[in-house]
Amino acid sequence: MKIYLHKEIDEDLRLCKRKHFYNGLDEEFPRICRLLKADGFLPGECPIHYLGIELGNKILHAGIYLPKDNQGKKKGARVVYLKENADIRKILYVGGHKDSRYDDSHKLVNLIKERIISDLFQEWID
Repeated sequence: MKIYLHKEIDEDLRLCKRKHFYNGLDEEFPRICRLLKADGFLPGECPIHYLGIELGNKILHAGIYLPKDNQGKKKGARVVYLKENADIRKILYVGGHKDSRYDDSHKLVNLIKERIISDLFQEWID
């Protein structure tokens, strides 16, 4: 299985670190990618609403438990990714509810659609 990262994922991680949104997300991110690559899914994943029929069951978000952050999955960090087919996953966004882009559903849908259309992905290599 191949994992692709959108080029703005680095900016998302820098924003979380700079604003102290989710402590340890940048350290845990390679482990999250390895888990997604090995299993093909993340625990607790569910579809994102308001994306329409064609993208509805392909784009998922999963809550991530971060030991340093001391928050559960409900208030913790999120990873949004696209299941393109059985062998390809594209990570579109990393962050969570503390980020205003994720907390507002209209902004999140627009962000996801922009990142899918932009097609600026690079393969993640462990």
